[in-house]
Amino acid sequence: MRLTKKVFTDLTIFMLLLGVVVGITFPFFLVLLNVPRNLIFRLSFFLACVAAGMLLAGLNIALARRTVGTRIRLLSRKMKHVEGILADMGGDSCARCTPDHCSISVDSEDELGESAESFNRLIQTLSEVLQDQSDLQRLSEMLTAHLELDTLADETLRSLIRLTGSSGGAILVEGGGELSVCASLAIQNPQALDKNPLIVQAVRQRERYMIQFPEGIALNGLIADFSPRELILEPLIYKQVLLGVLMLASSAPFAIKATERLRSYGPILAMAFHNAITHQQMQRLAALDSLTGIYNRRFGFNRIQEELSRAVRTNTALSLIMLDIDHFKVINDTYGHLVGDKIILSIVRTISQAVREGDVLIRYGGEEFLCVLPGAGQYDANLVAERIRIMISDTVVRNEEQEIRVTVSLGVASCPNDRIADVQQLVSFADDALYSAKNAGRNCVVCA
Repeated sequence: MRLTKKVFTDLTIFMLLLGVVVGITFPFFLVLLNVPRNLIFRLSFFLACVAAGMLLAGLNIALARRTVGTRIRLLSRKMKHVEGILADMGGDSCARCTPDHCSISVDSEDELGESAESFNRLIQTLSEVLQDQSDLQRLSEMLTAHLELDTLADETLRSLIRLTGSSGGAILVEGGGELSVCASLAIQNPQALDKNPLIVQAVRQRERYMIQFPEGIALNGLIADFSPRELILEPLIYKQVLLGVLMLASSAPFAIKATERLRSYGPILAMAFHNAITHQQMQRLAALDSLTGIYNRRFGFNRIQEELSRAVRTNTALSLIMLDIDHFKVINDTYGHLVGDKIILSIVRTISQAVREGDVLIRYGGEEFLCVLPGAGQYDANLVAERIRIMISDTVVRNEEQEIRVTVSLGVASCPNDRIADVQQLVSFADDALYSAKNAGRNCVVCA
């Protein structure tokens, strides 16, 4: 029954009424104790009893406010504090809503104690939710900040190891039907992971694959640099397309919360890697010549600039070979452009076999090519150019019943060279040397 809108006001009224009732009934109980009636049934005595009852009621009200009211006010303040945090979901919400900051002490084994315990459990759950939300936000910001695949994979792996309490891991990305390692940490021989039967099984199943290893059995050398207790293999799938596999290894069993958290990250991870892979493919398409698949002129000049800057910085040699197919216009006019394209592809394959590992091949123009040779001086570059010339002249291109042989003229420019200060001058010197080779009768090498 409620008399007012305030519980303690109702309690005060009831307690005062109880005090009046006690004060009125108290004299009648004294009769049972054989107290003389002439002393009891007097107005002054009745008034004194009623006053004593009301005084006792007042003391009870004060004690209730002191014991119960204090705890209720504390609970109310904490709730308002949490309400303010939820209303202002800023970056430090997690720090301001932790059990240390928001929980209340449990000092009674009654309904008030149960209320305090329930509130503390609520705060613990809320703190975990806010922490998960903060972690997810930071992870999302990191994922959207990187479009380069290798950087994205490295940052993602480090973040997931921290968020799941893992000890190591790797990220493998699918390309051309094969998996390749983009990032790894504390993993032995990561380049062999694509052949690991556990990885193959996860790819085949296209769903999470968890492996627990018995405690006390040393597994060093199997996968990680440590003895793993549990392994998670999480395929990255975007719109039914397998993008790669995330592998996390832990020296202790994974917490259930960590595995659930990892599952919730799956969609945003897949989307981020889809964007990065698409970006990489677009960059590759923009950098490559559509016919030959080697670098085009625009991107090739950027590579020459990079290699020239590195050569100047490290005081090492750099050479550039420019070559041109001899009488290519005659070949096109005689056999047609399709045969001309076939010859260009044959020459690109031959040059790729003739140059060294790490050298860069660029399609400079229609039938002109550039070979960038980092670390090669004029002598070494001349040897490579001569090898290219001989291999091309020995190559036969077949067109139905016809056998077509072509030759090339090559010009070589090398630095350090006091006359070469930038990429344009380096290319110009190679071009002049090529022009000299053509004037010398073609099918030869000239060094600038």
